[in-house]
Amino acid sequence: MTGLGVTTTVTPKAAAHRPAAARASAGRGLWVTGLLLLLALGLLALLAPLTGSPYRIHTESLTAQGLPGGPGTPGHPLGTDAIGRDMLARAAHGLRSTLVIAAVANLASVGLGTVVGLVAGFYRGWIDQVLMRTVDVFLSVPTVLSGLALASIVGQGRTGAVVVITALYWAWTARLVHGEVTRLRARGWVEAALAHGVPPRTVLRRHVLPHLSTILLNIAALNGASVVVVGAGLSFLGAGIQPPTPELGNLLADGSNSMMYAPHALVVPLVLVIATVLSFVLIAEGLNRRNPLSKRHSWLDA
Repeated sequence: MTGLGVTTTVTPKAAAHRPAAARASAGRGLWVTGLLLLLALGLLALLAPLTGSPYRIHTESLTAQGLPGGPGTPGHPLGTDAIGRDMLARAAHGLRSTLVIAAVANLASVGLGTVVGLVAGFYRGWIDQVLMRTVDVFLSVPTVLSGLALASIVGQGRTGAVVVITALYWAWTARLVHGEVTRLRARGWVEAALAHGVPPRTVLRRHVLPHLSTILLNIAALNGASVVVVGAGLSFLGAGIQPPTPELGNLLADGSNSMMYAPHALVVPLVLVIATVLSFVLIAEGLNRRNPLSKRHSWLDA
C-alpha cells in the first residue's frame, strides 16, 4: 500500500530476484575495489626504480646516536632502516619481487592444476585414479614444513620460490577443477557430442573449458592471496629471496629485528603484505558474489 492508496503487488519471483541483484551489485563493488587496490600496488612496484636504490646506505639519515631516521626524514618520506637504507625504495622493490613471484607461481600452479583436473575429470578410469591419488598425497602434506624441505632441495631465490609455491598449490586447483569437470562431463550435451564422434580434445576445448572460466578466476584470485603469504613467509624464514635483495618477507624479518627502535621498518612491509592479500581476497569475494550459481554465505555478509 502506497501513500496514494495504490496497492502494489510483488511477485515471489521478483522478491527472490532482489537479494540476488543486491548480491551481484555488492560483488561488483568488491572486485572493482580489489582490482583498483591491486593496480595501485602494481603501479608502485612498476615505478620502483624511480624511488632510488634499495641498497644505498644514507649515513646522513642516521641520528647522532646512530639510530635510523623515522618517517618524514628529509629525503626519506618513509624513513630508513636500521643501517640507513631508504624504506620507500626498499619497500617498492620488495613489493615488486613479491608480486613477480606471486604472478608466476600463481600462473604455474593454476595452469598445472587445471591440466591435471581436466584430464582426470574428463577421461576418468585409471587415469582419474592415478592423478587424483597423487593430488591427495600433495594435499595431505603440511604446507610450511614441506615448503621449507623443498626449498632446501631446489635452492633459494626467485626460481626456487616459484617452484616451491607451485608444488604446494597446484593440487588445490586440480581438486576443484576435477570436481567441476566431472559435473560437466555428465551433462547431456557433452555425452551427445562424444556419441556423435566429436574428438575428446575438441569437446574439452569447445564445451568444457569455456564453462571453467568463472571458477578459474576465483581460484586464481584466492591462490594469489595464499601465494603472497607463502612467498613472503619463505623469505621471512630465510628459505626464499635472500638479503640484501629486498622482498616483503625479508623486509619483515629485518624490521622485526629493529622494531624496538625503528618500528616503521616493520610496519611498512607489513602494510604492503596486508594490502596485497586484501586486494586478492576482495577480487575473489566479488567474483563469487556475482556468480548466480553461488549461494555460499560470505564473511562479508555478517
